[in-house]
Amino acid sequence: MENIKFKGVEYPILQLNFPFGERIISTEKLNDNLMNTDGTYVSEIARLIDEKIFYFIDEENLSLPKDDLIRLILSEI
Repeated sequence: MENIKFKGVEYPILQLNFPFGERIISTEKLNDNLMNTDGTYVSEIARLIDEKIFYFIDEENLSLPKDDLIRLILSEI
């Protein structure tokens, strides 16, 4: 598992192979830190990071097998 660093904190990211192509996912914690309470980005770097991430999940779900994780995400989108 790789990490992405934002404001000095490292957040896990995973690259998954969906039926429609490879996508990067990360944690809701990262998403929360990219956004202000009014729904705007905290910075331009935050916007660029957000545009790379396909989906944000609960951190505990990162331990699921990749196939289960893909099924979970597909059921939620």
